[in-house]
Amino acid sequence: MKKYLFLICSVLFFESCDDGDLIVTSFDFTDLAINYCSTVTLDNNDTAITNYIFYKINSDTNESLAFTLSTSDPILEAPNSSGAYTYNLGSSADSFISYRIYNGAVDADYFCSKIPPATPTVNEQYISDEGTLTIVTQGDYNDRDGIDAEFEILLEDAEGNLTEDLDGDGIPNIYDFDDDGDNVPTNQEGVVLNTDGSINYEASLDTDGDGRPNFIDNDDDGDGVLTINEDKDQDLNPNNDTTDISIGQDYLNNNVAVDYNVNSYRIHTYYLETITLTINITNAVFIKDNGDETIRQQNLFFGEYSAPNQTITITPAFSN
Repeated sequence: MKKYLFLICSVLFFESCDDGDLIVTSFDFTDLAINYCSTVTLDNNDTAITNYIFYKINSDTNESLAFTLSTSDPILEAPNSSGAYTYNLGSSADSFISYRIYNGAVDADYFCSKIPPATPTVNEQYISDEGTLTIVTQGDYNDRDGIDAEFEILLEDAEGNLTEDLDGDGIPNIYDFDDDGDNVPTNQEGVVLNTDGSINYEASLDTDGDGRPNFIDNDDDGDGVLTINEDKDQDLNPNNDTTDISIGQDYLNNNVAVDYNVNSYRIHTYYLETITLTINITNAVFIKDNGDETIRQQNLFFGEYSAPNQTITITPAFSN
């Protein structure tokens, strides 16, 4: 199902304090597009670290709001299992947020070039290396097997129990392109759908007539040898192994029951689509370069960024 976030954000206002803090009455980047650029480096453990710069430019006022972040987390590719990626600004030397006012128009080259352009120059700069950065990554998983997630989230196992991961390979049904783990993709196992997109179990292909359609049956022909093991050339594709062409593939022919003891799943591909990053910063303290003015912001909504769709490939750990 598609997920949509509707966030209403107001112009940010800052109040003066007795210690000489600056009063800023307009600090509004809410409706401006988020852009980013990045480089990748390896840490001492050869782990890939992505160095991000996310920025927003107000062309009307020649201002920018930007933050830098270095992380190995897949913030553009996958939701965090705990719900959000959270970082403390200032935890590393290159982790901070900046507010800048320029003497002319600024563009992406200022942030993304290895050597920043000579112009424009910065008239005023405020840096915050305090506060917490929170990134919530959301998207829609899709295995492109033709079955909508709402009808595939729970499938019935051989004992009649509903489960989110029928074959126990660690990939939930909704983005597992081989739901029963027999190395035959679900969309090649004769699934029939009703007009509303739900699964028509009675009309779906059931080669052995045991009441379990092939797409949730790991022994499609009922010959006692699992479909995954009726793979003579052991290339993880039972569809290209046929002893009797008049009947079809060996895994659909109960007269052929040779167990080749295959103990690997094929490579799985799934997709994360309509990805949105919602970025918030809390308890930021922007200090002017000369130290005589401060902007404090308890809650700063940086914005939403729509990331490109991601294609993920993985070989699940074998569980049979």
